[in-house]
Amino acid sequence: MSFTMFKRNYYYLISGLPDMIIDGAKPRELSLEFKKEIKEQLHISDYKLAQLFYLQYDNKNLLNKLLKQDKPFITLGNYTEEYLNEQIKEPTDIVEYMAHQINNFKAETHKNSDLNWENSLQALYYEYVLQVKNSFIKQWFKFDRDMKNILTAVNCKKYNYNIENQLIPVKHYNEIYDIMVMSEPKIDILTHAVPYADEIIQIAESEVDITDKEKAIDLIKWKYLDEYSFFNYFTIEKVLCHIIKLEIIERWIKLDSETGKTLFNKLIHDIKTSYEFSEEFSLVK
Repeated sequence: MSFTMFKRNYYYLISGLPDMIIDGAKPRELSLEFKKEIKEQLHISDYKLAQLFYLQYDNKNLLNKLLKQDKPFITLGNYTEEYLNEQIKEPTDIVEYMAHQINNFKAETHKNSDLNWENSLQALYYEYVLQVKNSFIKQWFKFDRDMKNILTAVNCKKYNYNIENQLIPVKHYNEIYDIMVMSEPKIDILTHAVPYADEIIQIAESEVDITDKEKAIDLIKWKYLDEYSFFNYFTIEKVLCHIIKLEIIERWIKLDSETGKTLFNKLIHDIKTSYEFSEEFSLVK
C-alpha cells in the first residue's frame, strides 16, 4: 500500500469548516456531510488516506452481515450495502484484509484462533493501516490500539479474564501487547511508550460511572489530536484529525447531548482560533 508523502495545503477547506459545520449539517449527520465535502475537495491520494478512517464503519457493516446481527447499515463506510453483499459472496475487489476475513469466515478457520471475530478483524485492520507511510496515521492507530489494549487489560485483571485472548495483536507492532500479557506488566515501560498512559490507567482503574470513563478517554483522544495537529494548520493531517473529532462529537450527541454540544462548540472555537493564529503567524513584517 503506497501513498504519496507530498504535503498539500487545504486553506479554503480548513478555514471554511466552522461555517460548513454550523450551516451544512444536522448534528447527527456531521461526519457524513464532512465526508461528502472532503471527497470533493481533497486530492485523490489524500482522500485515500481519509478512507482509511472510514474503513472502521465497513468493518462494522461486514461483521453485521457475516454474523447476521441485523443492525442498521452504516452509510459512512466506503462500501455501499449492495457492493458489500456482492463482495461477501465473492471477494474480488475489496481491501485485502476484509477479503481475508470473509474467506476465513467461510472456511471457519477462526475456530483455531483465540480471538473472536471482532478482535481478529480489528487486528487485520490495524495491521493494514499501519503499513501506510503517513506519520500521523501510524502514530494515531498505534495510540488508538494501545489505548484499547490498556483499557481491556485493566478490566481483564479486575474481573479475572484471560488477558491474552482479549487484546488485539498486530504484526511488527506488538511491543505494548507483549508488556500487557506479562503476569506482572512493566508499567514504567508502558508509561514511557504510550502517550497519556498514566491517565489512561488511572481512568480504567477508577470506580466512576462508565459514561464518565468514556468521556475522560475521549478527552484524552482530543488532547492527543490537538497536540499532534498544533502546527499542521492546513495539511491533510488537520483534516484527518477533524474526521476523528466529528466522530467523537456525533457519538456524544447520541449518548449525552450536553457533552456533544460542549465538544461541538469546542471544535468550532478551536478551528477559528487556530486559523486566526496561523494567519498572523504567516504575516511578513
